Amino acid sequence: MGGRWLFVALPLAALSVALSGHPWAGLALVVVAWGRVLTLRSARIVVITGLVFVVIGGVWWGRQRQLAGRLVSAFTESPASLTVRFQPDALSIRGATYSFVGRAAATGERLILHGRIGSAEELHRLQTVDHAQSWHIQGTQSGILPATNFNQFDGATYWSRRGIVKQVRIAQVTPLMATTGPLTWWSDWWHGLRARLIRACQRLPGALKVYALGLLPGYRALEATQELEGMQRLGLLHLFSISGLHVSLVLLVVEWLCVHCRLPRNLWERGMIIGLPGYFILAGGGGSILRASLMRGLQLSGRQLGLRVTGLDAWSLTLIAALMGNAGLLFELGSQLSFGLSLVLILLEQESFAWRQVGLALVSLPSLLNGLFQWHLLTLLANWLVVPLFPVLLLPLTVVGTAIFPWVPEVSRGCATLLGWFDQTMTWLGTLPGNLVFGKPWWWVCWLWIWLAVGVFSRPVGQRRKLLRLLAMSYGLMYGAIHFPWHGEVTYFDVGQGDSILIRERFNRHVSLIDTGGHLGFQQPHWVPKIPVTYAADRTSVTYLRSHGVTTIDDLYLTHHDADHIGDLPAILKAFRVKRVLVPAGMEKEPAWQHLLANRQATTALMPIKTTSDLPLTVRHPFEADPAENANSLALQGQYGGLNFLFMGDLDQAGEQKMLEVDPHLRTDVLKLGHHGSKTASGVAFLNQVRPRWGIISAGRHNRYGHPNPETLARLRADQIPAVSTQTSGMIRYVFAGQHGEWQTKLKGD
Repeated sequence: MGGRWLFVALPLAALSVALSGHPWAGLALVVVAWGRVLTLRSARIVVITGLVFVVIGGVWWGRQRQLAGRLVSAFTESPASLTVRFQPDALSIRGATYSFVGRAAATGERLILHGRIGSAEELHRLQTVDHAQSWHIQGTQSGILPATNFNQFDGATYWSRRGIVKQVRIAQVTPLMATTGPLTWWSDWWHGLRARLIRACQRLPGALKVYALGLLPGYRALEATQELEGMQRLGLLHLFSISGLHVSLVLLVVEWLCVHCRLPRNLWERGMIIGLPGYFILAGGGGSILRASLMRGLQLSGRQLGLRVTGLDAWSLTLIAALMGNAGLLFELGSQLSFGLSLVLILLEQESFAWRQVGLALVSLPSLLNGLFQWHLLTLLANWLVVPLFPVLLLPLTVVGTAIFPWVPEVSRGCATLLGWFDQTMTWLGTLPGNLVFGKPWWWVCWLWIWLAVGVFSRPVGQRRKLLRLLAMSYGLMYGAIHFPWHGEVTYFDVGQGDSILIRERFNRHVSLIDTGGHLGFQQPHWVPKIPVTYAADRTSVTYLRSHGVTTIDDLYLTHHDADHIGDLPAILKAFRVKRVLVPAGMEKEPAWQHLLANRQATTALMPIKTTSDLPLTVRHPFEADPAENANSLALQGQYGGLNFLFMGDLDQAGEQKMLEVDPHLRTDVLKLGHHGSKTASGVAFLNQVRPRWGIISAGRHNRYGHPNPETLARLRADQIPAVSTQTSGMIRYVFAGQHGEWQTKLKGD
């Protein structure tokens, strides 16, 4: 079946599309794929394809039924008492918290478990775990929260595809003796080795630590986001972790050493086949590792058995095996790039270097735009420059620097310096003009682009330019549709215990953001490891705005100085061009929050405002300059899509009363309740006067303040005001065109 396994894999891939995201489109692909199989007129291929299709489809169906029976609510917690077994390399420590994936001893169910570290001694014990552990745990369990904002990473879906639907919050741990049986000792040994390798890499200096962790045990360092920022922007990360290129190079080096040591081919090939499962564990066990390891293992096994396994056959069989383990594989960016780019290299082996680069770009671009929403125009140049450097510079520096560190740390520090210079160069290149925030294309357009890319390379070289022009035109049309939308929106982000509200007018004529969200910081004990600063806005509002092609925020309103409203300001200022930052009069003089403006561009104006200010939004409060506490919070009002919106920040009842005294006829249709639904806001007199048709509450789940307060909810019920909360509905948005619109929520549909 030389080259024919692809036709076995295609119907299965189409079925996975139907079951994991796009049922009707997937079923259409199933029909097309089966039609192509039947045109081969090979009874053998039809039978094999049918068996694979039915058996693996049955496995998926049974697994889905099993997971459905385990589902519990993500919004309520129940007591849990269980014994779990987990591997040492699964344990991840971040500051004063830890988490891992373990398996329940009683049921065999895999779970996510997380807890807090209570002392320096406990931290040390966790940091030195190097063999399989068995713990008896007391705590609470719940379902895994899905994405609560549109276009946000969906952790619940990600883990469900890996057979995990529950998480446990650990309250108390009793360590037990973990036993190793005849079926587990092999994997236990490799996981222990990987844990020790991770610990060794974590002691390395600077950039060498990031590269060594990523390329050797496949572990993401906490510093990776900052260190590899330039490579991320230039779209180069897939070369290192996603594509599995480093795995292929390591295997080639091992083969080269075996050949030049004059070892018998049969001996070292069998050794590699036996060792590949262990290396799969050691390298992190990710999708790209699986693809690279399994493809090489299949080719070596075929050689041992006297069978010819082509690169395309190995790729197809690997895809079948990977899909059996994860039916949603093709909906994950890493897998799309790993399998897609490797297939391009196989199919375009006879093409020139330039056309192979074009093929790689055409296949990867739809996935990158759909997953990251942006693409740098220098990506092709960066790929051309960096790919040759990877095997001759980056990987050798990483391996040598890691191996020699215990004996000659000066050499390792030199390697770290060279890698750091490389990262600085990539970061500089990433800051050059050319980063295109494209937005999220429609899913069917991404499929169309892939189909057109296939069409390009199915034609002779001289006939490809016409299709390339058509592709370029379709990208331009999609860009215009995203950047000049026919509708506007008023969106309340789910940022937990905080506020962040987007107002985006039709055609993106004017974009305003009210607050950024953020989290209150608490002083940690001295023994807690320092971790890089991260902002939740990068996963919520920044992601959402980029998915809509937004690069400029015209007005950024900061209602007052509390961290849950402005703590993520640095993330917004770094990600977007902000024309004006507007604060309540008096706040511009307060020094305590000025450090948040460090990323402000020279063209960004800081503007104090009060009720007399002339702005797109009407300022209802404050009336005079005062300290920017809750009592002096901004209150803003605007008209969108036939509805009147009133945004109250954290304003208290005294401020509400001042507003009523100035404007006794104040009315609104949609009221964003002040102070997250606290009883200190949304007074009876205020609600009776403004008469909102809907109330919006932005508050965190299980927050320590008890927001929204039962007394506030009782006031709303008494006035027959329906309230929607981000706690239960996630993102809430009103999408409008002209004087009409519709309400949508992320967690409960339209």
